[in-house]
Amino acid sequence: MAKKHFTHRAVSIILSIMLIVTGIAGCSSTEKAGQTSSEPEITTLTVTDMAGREVVVPKEIKKIYSAVPIGTVLLYTINPDLLAAKNFKLSDLEKKYTAEEYRNLPVLGTYIMGDTANEEDILKLAPDVIIYAGFIDDSWKTKVDEAQKRLGIPVIMVDGNLKSAPAAYKFLGKLLGEEEKAQKLGEYCQKTLNEAEQIAAEIPEEKKARMYYACGEDGLMTYAAGNLHAELIDIVGGKNIAGTKGGSPYQNSRLSMEQLIKWNPDIIIANKAAARGGEGETASLRDKILGNSALNNLEAVKNGQIYEIPCAPFSWFGQPPSVARILGIKWLGNLTYPEEFNYDIKKETKEFYKTFYSYDLSDKDFEELTNNALALR
Repeated sequence: MAKKHFTHRAVSIILSIMLIVTGIAGCSSTEKAGQTSSEPEITTLTVTDMAGREVVVPKEIKKIYSAVPIGTVLLYTINPDLLAAKNFKLSDLEKKYTAEEYRNLPVLGTYIMGDTANEEDILKLAPDVIIYAGFIDDSWKTKVDEAQKRLGIPVIMVDGNLKSAPAAYKFLGKLLGEEEKAQKLGEYCQKTLNEAEQIAAEIPEEKKARMYYACGEDGLMTYAAGNLHAELIDIVGGKNIAGTKGGSPYQNSRLSMEQLIKWNPDIIIANKAAARGGEGETASLRDKILGNSALNNLEAVKNGQIYEIPCAPFSWFGQPPSVARILGIKWLGNLTYPEEFNYDIKKETKEFYKTFYSYDLSDKDFEELTNNALALR
């Protein structure tokens, strides 16, 4: 009996050991199978840009070159750390209001539009993607496709029209994983655009202010209605006396002094500087116009209705025609139709700079930015 009991016990022990060994072997086989059947990591994805083009881009975008300043400013307001270069040198005033990491970026120039950037320099920079933000049509799509093929770097098209700013922020926020910040900025833009549209629609044709946008060395260069650089005039319900011209949405027009005198604008909006000349400040275009005796009889000059466009860190009006124009809507609207665009411009400016540039604007800063830009009331 004892021997039989021992035999049964031995068999039980042996079976238990076999089960344990089998279980261990099974676990080992499962882990090994899991390791060998793992999927390769996905490093790229296909996006549809705002031109409807399908572009293969890195899944994680950390380094961007914007071909034109419109896109550079959009990206700056979302996350300046993403930018790999800037398009032009900054004046001393512009430097003051920009983040240090942006000030220290290399100047690469523009590409696709303007083509001041060298393709070899772009390749050395090795951005993950290139952003083209501007006018979109078949012609520009072709140019972008050709550039993308030459460089072997994905180029993404973003609509640079100011009224498309909310959609541009939504698109870029999703592309860059910055949805929360981009949504906040896009909603601000949409609210401002909606307000302007409602106000401008109520301004009778005969009461629309006749405006002239003065650019160039002597103020005799301008942009017609329909141009990206001048669209603020239409948005606030003004009348661009340069009329409407076809061709490139970026093309400027040169006119004679006699033509400007004949047009006789009610309001002149002048670039802060007569020309961008590298580092440092440049001559005031407003001072040049006021100092030209041939223009003394213009209504705008006689009535003191010639204003400088605030330009730091980016122009509120154009050159570049960036998202900073959203604040420009409030500024120009209040300047032209103060009762209709009833804004506290100092308050609005401080809010915009905090929201879009993460900059706490002081009263002294505001006075510096808006020197010769506000009406005396």
